[in-house]
Amino acid sequence: MNSEKFDITIVGSSFAGMTCALTLAQISPQISIALIEKENIFDKVRTDDGRAYAISSSSLKLFQELGIYDELQNVAGKISDIKITDYKSPFVLDFIGLEVDEKNGQLGQIIENHFIFEALKNKISQQKNIKIFCPNFYQEINFDDKVLIKLNNKNSIETKLLLACDGRFSKLREIYKIPTQTKNYQQTAIVFKISHQIPHKNIAYEKFLPSGPLAILPLKNANQSSIVWIARDEEAQAILSLDQENFLQQLHKKMENCLGDCEIISQTFSYPLTMILAQDFYHKKMLFIGDSACGVHPIAGQGFNLAITGIKILRDLISQNILCGLEISSENLIKSYHQKTRSNARKMVIATDVLNSIFESKNLVLKAGRNFGLGIINQLPKVKKFFIKNAGGF
Repeated sequence: MNSEKFDITIVGSSFAGMTCALTLAQISPQISIALIEKENIFDKVRTDDGRAYAISSSSLKLFQELGIYDELQNVAGKISDIKITDYKSPFVLDFIGLEVDEKNGQLGQIIENHFIFEALKNKISQQKNIKIFCPNFYQEINFDDKVLIKLNNKNSIETKLLLACDGRFSKLREIYKIPTQTKNYQQTAIVFKISHQIPHKNIAYEKFLPSGPLAILPLKNANQSSIVWIARDEEAQAILSLDQENFLQQLHKKMENCLGDCEIISQTFSYPLTMILAQDFYHKKMLFIGDSACGVHPIAGQGFNLAITGIKILRDLISQNILCGLEISSENLIKSYHQKTRSNARKMVIATDVLNSIFESKNLVLKAGRNFGLGIINQLPKVKKFFIKNAGGF
C-alpha cells in the first residue's frame, strides 16, 4: 500500500473543487494539493448541455489570477444591462450605465458551463503542485492529528486539511451528520440555449411571471442566449412533456417577443430547486466548500459566485497563517472560515429566498408594492448601484 502526504486534499472536482484547487495552488508552489475525483472526467471533453453561469466582476478577477480569463473571452457574453420586469407592470428596472467593471463596460459575463469546466480542467493538468487521483474515491477517512484517507485502490493519502467539494447533496456532509437547513421550493428550473431573430445587445432579462421567473442571458453570439425558466413542479412537468412546437409557443409567450422568433439549439436540462444551508461549514479538519456548504435559489444567478467568495476567504486565511508561521489546519483558521463564509452564505440565502417569495406571491397588495418599488428604484442610481454590488453579487 502506497501512502502520500499533502498539505490540502480536495474531494470532488466540480466547478468549486477545481476553482478551489487552482486558487490555493497559487498561494505558494510549496503547497501540495491532492484532488480526488470518482468520475473519469480528465480523459474526456465536457460537452455543451445548454447551461451557463452568470459570472460577477469579482469572480472574473479571480479567473484573471488563475490564468483562464483570456481564453474564456473568446466565448463569454458580456452583460452591459439587466432589465427586470414584473408581469403586466408598466415599470422596467434597468441597470444601464452602472457598470461595476467600468474598464470593460460590463456588469459581469455569461459563460457556458462546459467552457469554464474545460478551462479549469486544462489549467489543473498543467499545475505542478496539484496531483489528480482520478478515477478514485475515498473508502475510509480517519481524523487525527492529520487526516488519513484510504482510497478504493488500496493507496492512502495523509493530509493536513480536507476540503469537501462534493456538491449540494454532499455525501461527506451526510456521513458526518452535519445538521442542515433545507427548503424545497417545489419549483423546477428548465435550462437550455436558444438562437433568436433580434440581437440581444448584451442585455440580460429577468421576467417575473405568475408561474415563476424567466431569465434570458446574453451569450457571446449576438443572436444566442441561455434560458433559465423556473416553474412550479407540476407546471414544469407539463412544459417538459410538450412537443417542440408547443414548447416554443409557450416560451415565446413568456419572452413577450423581446428577441423575436426563437429556436432551441441545445438539449433541455431540468433540476428541482432546493435550498441547503449547513449549520457548520466544517467537521474537525474538514471544510465544506461551495454547494456542499450552501446551495441557494438560482433567482439571482449567484450560486457559483457565492462558492468563489468562500474560496477567496479560505485562500486569504491560509495565506495569513503561512505568513504567521501557523498550521493551515489550525483551529482558529477553521473557525474563522466557518464564521466568515457562513455569514456571507446566510445573507445570500435570505436575499434569494425573500426575492423568490416576493415575486411568487399573488397577494394584490404585495404585487402593487412590487410595481411601485420597481418604479421608485429605477429613479435612484445610488440604490441601483448598491443592489447590483450586493444583492446581485456583481
